[in-house]
Amino acid sequence: MQLIQFFRIQLNSVIELLSNAVWLLSAEFVAKISRIFTIIVLAAQLSPTSYGTAILALAFHDVFGLLLRAGVGSQIINCKPHKLEGFAKNGIIIQWGICLTIAVGQFSSASYLSSLYDNDNITILLQIMAVIYLLYPWVSIKIFLLQRENQMRWFSIRNGLCVIIENCTIAISALLGADILSVALGKVAFSIFWLLLFSFSPVKTFGVGFNLSIINQMLQTSGKLFNTEFLRGIRLHADTFIAGKLLTPELFGFYSFAKNAGVGLSQSISQVYIGALYPYLCKLERKGQLLAQQNKVLAISLCIGFLFVIQALVAPIYVPILFDEKWSSAVPIITILCLVALPNLMIDIVCCMQRVTEQYHRETMTRFICLFISLVTLFIFTPNEPMEFALVIFFSSLFCLVPIFFINVIKPVNNILRTVIR
Repeated sequence: MQLIQFFRIQLNSVIELLSNAVWLLSAEFVAKISRIFTIIVLAAQLSPTSYGTAILALAFHDVFGLLLRAGVGSQIINCKPHKLEGFAKNGIIIQWGICLTIAVGQFSSASYLSSLYDNDNITILLQIMAVIYLLYPWVSIKIFLLQRENQMRWFSIRNGLCVIIENCTIAISALLGADILSVALGKVAFSIFWLLLFSFSPVKTFGVGFNLSIINQMLQTSGKLFNTEFLRGIRLHADTFIAGKLLTPELFGFYSFAKNAGVGLSQSISQVYIGALYPYLCKLERKGQLLAQQNKVLAISLCIGFLFVIQALVAPIYVPILFDEKWSSAVPIITILCLVALPNLMIDIVCCMQRVTEQYHRETMTRFICLFISLVTLFIFTPNEPMEFALVIFFSSLFCLVPIFFINVIKPVNNILRTVIR
């Protein structure tokens, strides 16, 4: 009977993770149809130079948005039950502070960032998108509580709707002649509907509180989380920032298109899966079951990674069908960049495990090593063609797995052996 009960618990645990992932991936699949439609429209309406400008502005916007991921969300999702009310009440104050800081920082630095690339169009895009950070704090705590309670069905449906609205807004705006402004308008539409749809989340509300000791505790943890999120974001966009300086505007546009149509689609699936995985692992950690479930999590993660391999194989088929002939030379680049998402997923899973167990310094070290390898590889080879950039990014991502293996596998095994010998 005990054996049957054990297998039943194991099965229910796996089903819960699969349920979370399936709901999020299903919503993401529907949203991705609209994303593909958007990419097709942008590829048809924008020149390679304009396409590169839009992607560069979005990359800067994403880096500023990293501060949001380093806020109180991870702490509210992962905290012990007796800390939840205090974290939720005081977390809203921190969220407002972070969002106001991001909005002011992005708006005020837009001109300087555009001057780095001698492209004034980046300024207006960044300044428009800076405004959306003033909408997020109104519902952010509710969203963190939804994720903590693993209500992924409720979350995924509304999040998917917001993504579809964003993509449709971008496509319609581009068709109406908005050119690169269409990407900024899409972000504004996403944020407005995000606020409207999540305002009525079925979670308990805790109100607002001010406890200086709790705020200091949360800010200290947020500082550690910011380090790892900043390193992660810089690594993901490093090739874009460097390619924008090394390549001609036209070649950079081709590389940006290839990255958006390749690793961009794969990376979004990866982020959705990590979004489902983190609350699930936090729940296991609170129950003391995390270690027993690690192998199952890795097995499911490999299945997710197999999707990226499939995308790489079918890229030579779907790209000529869906996109204008002017982008046909990007097909080999897209194929390679699709595969970049696989080692990146493995890195994200390792860091997710470290964050759940509050090993923030180890997570930061993991991210730093990966960023260091990526930057050194780019500077050594100094690629000057889109294909060269794709190959350098792919092999540097693979090489990142080597030190991660030694840090997270070999070292713990050595520690166990020393304990046994003693």
